[in-house]
Amino acid sequence: MASSCLNLFLFSFLSVLLISNSQISNPVNGVVFPVTRDLHTGQYIAQILLGDSSEPIKLVVDLSGPLLWFDCSSEHASSSRSLISGSSSGCLKVNERVSRGGGDTVDCDLLVRNGAVGITARGELARDVMSFGSVSSPGAVGILFACAPPSLLRGLASGARGVMGLGKAQISLPSQLAAETNERRRLTIYLSPSNGVVSTSSVEDVFGVAASRSLVYTPLLTGSSGSYVINVKSIRVHGEKLSVEGPLSAELSTVVPYTMLESSIYTVFAEAYTRAATNAKLVAPVAPFGLCFTGEVDFPAVDLSLQSEMVRWRIQGKNLMVDVGGGVRCLGIVDGGSSQVSPIITGGLQLEGFVLDFDLGNSMLGFGQRTLSTSDSLQPEAL
Repeated sequence: MASSCLNLFLFSFLSVLLISNSQISNPVNGVVFPVTRDLHTGQYIAQILLGDSSEPIKLVVDLSGPLLWFDCSSEHASSSRSLISGSSSGCLKVNERVSRGGGDTVDCDLLVRNGAVGITARGELARDVMSFGSVSSPGAVGILFACAPPSLLRGLASGARGVMGLGKAQISLPSQLAAETNERRRLTIYLSPSNGVVSTSSVEDVFGVAASRSLVYTPLLTGSSGSYVINVKSIRVHGEKLSVEGPLSAELSTVVPYTMLESSIYTVFAEAYTRAATNAKLVAPVAPFGLCFTGEVDFPAVDLSLQSEMVRWRIQGKNLMVDVGGGVRCLGIVDGGSSQVSPIITGGLQLEGFVLDFDLGNSMLGFGQRTLSTSDSLQPEAL
């Protein structure tokens, strides 16, 4: 099943697909959004169809985002779109409402955040119909989203008109679609430069039974802003355990291109990595990286030990080193500064190639790395 699904993504990535064992029906059974990586920003782009427009809306995928929002002024006004009043049940689900007087009869205003650059703006909560499926088996569901001003698009990938928020808020896209089914909330993510996936279906539905059974699971926590967090017991470089006190909370992010460590942790990490990379020559760093090397060598792997030292998330190869040209490769783990809230923010590069199962009902995260030799099996990084 996985092979046929991936072929469909490659040929139909401009459409929103539905994966199900039966015909598409209401309520929604699981929507799959094909995802690609923007080369300039490193952000991941999905597309949706809203209202009566046949033009897909490009959105930056934000794993921590509380809702779906976009610049409604940049496309024709859908006849099925409607603004939500301040007294509606939908507005009551918004965490950051903004009052503008006039009582509850006015529209539902809220603060909308661009997590890629950390800016906010005032927006309006609205509802429209999202279409999915194929021509022969179409489906549709009403969803809430925010209309935001064009100024909030700053820092987003070219052509992107907003953000697809996948966080744990009540009006995030996964939460809304799960409410349509009354099933346990689930989110499957696979990031890739050209054939990634964001889905509200299970890993088994998207990648097959073998893939699902190959995943390793670790407890999934929720950050103060609704972000997804895992605990890291220790960090190892080439097997050497770093002298940093754990557990360390690690926020999973799709809007940060490279993993960021809080400065005190990064200092210890950089020293350990420089010692371990004995066969490579250290050269002047290329921004935004702090460590760059030359030499055709196998660079040391980095292991994040999770709930025990026996369960590790291994970062190596293309998930670790970035080719910046001229024979120079830089470590894709950078200094996040001393004011970084989470000790670790795991960036998109380190998540690429891993199938991630966010089992939100059981607060568990499953992870496993897809192999190059087969399209329907995973190689979990558990040692």
